[in-house]
Amino acid sequence: MTVQRSTSAPKPVGVASVTSSVSDRIKIARTLCIFFMTFVHVQPGIAENVYDRAIGVFDIVYFILTRMVGLSSVSLLSVVSGYFIVSSLLKAGARPLMVSKLKTLVVPLVAWNLLMFVLLVAYGLMRDKWQDMPDATPLGIANAFLALTEWPLNVPLWFLRDLFVCCLFSPLLYAGLKRFPVATLAALVVFTIFGENLYILQRPQLMLFFGIGMWLRVGATSEQKIDRVAGWLTLGLVVMAAVFLTIRVERILLGEMDRTLWLTLDTLLRITMAAGFWRLTGLMRKSSLAEPLMRLEPYAFFLFCSHAILFNFAGIVFRRFFGNYGSDLFPITFFTLPVLAVVAAVIGLQIINRSNLLVFLFNAGHRVRPLFQAERERVSA
Repeated sequence: MTVQRSTSAPKPVGVASVTSSVSDRIKIARTLCIFFMTFVHVQPGIAENVYDRAIGVFDIVYFILTRMVGLSSVSLLSVVSGYFIVSSLLKAGARPLMVSKLKTLVVPLVAWNLLMFVLLVAYGLMRDKWQDMPDATPLGIANAFLALTEWPLNVPLWFLRDLFVCCLFSPLLYAGLKRFPVATLAALVVFTIFGENLYILQRPQLMLFFGIGMWLRVGATSEQKIDRVAGWLTLGLVVMAAVFLTIRVERILLGEMDRTLWLTLDTLLRITMAAGFWRLTGLMRKSSLAEPLMRLEPYAFFLFCSHAILFNFAGIVFRRFFGNYGSDLFPITFFTLPVLAVVAAVIGLQIINRSNLLVFLFNAGHRVRPLFQAERERVSA
């Protein structure tokens, strides 16, 4: 089955509607996952591998929040993206969907990297430090802004590049998952293991999780069934956490492990961590934290795009006062910068909110309600 654009936008047929419960949990998931992901990009300020150092309490906390929780949180975001792409694909058709994703993914990818480039040039002129500038070659410039074969200037935005590629493949994935779901998912597993050198995706795992999200929506999988499967996978998370903590405590160098073994362990951690996050959203939805987390969700994309820029320059100041990784005061930097990133994202998006152009460039065209208006509406309700 192929997906083609018709003269009138078709209604999504055979696709389960998103319940209010699932919608709330996805909002909570976006906020949580992106917040925890920010910890990954707090720069340690040292040249050597932090995982090859003598271990202490903070080293364990750092490893859990960065290598285990932070990196793996992207997996659930990928599942959510695949889950929603199905209805968008069937409603709009393939070509309009790609145009839309070009605006909401590629435009911010270029805009934020351009901002990073301007700031790096300004910093280089002030301090005569140019080590972070891209190679002055066509491929170097393309990578800096579009992450074709290497990380972009604003490193986390490789995710936007990879997500756009997944969207390009979504009609093919949809057809495969409708007719041959097992074979399609098996092919995605093979691509995860062997696809790194193809330069289709920076992280081939992302398409696997994207495909899992599509499969859940194509199969009209209920929230209850997803929760049951996630519950069993969360038990597996305990095992994977023990494996990765052992790797850290024993100071096993990740780069020296067998590549296939490492990819298998990493993928299993990401799958189980995604399940754990999903189960956590169910608990959060019934707690007092649900409302503030959902109110922050409109700022999650801006937080995702902006935090690494903040960390790059604010980290210079913080490390001057609190030292590099290994210093007794470095935990202040590590725990403070992600909170400042959230505050900066809220303020920054409110500042540009009145400019259609700036919102289009830096927030995928999504405007937010004025902060104080939102607060008045909440109180009056």
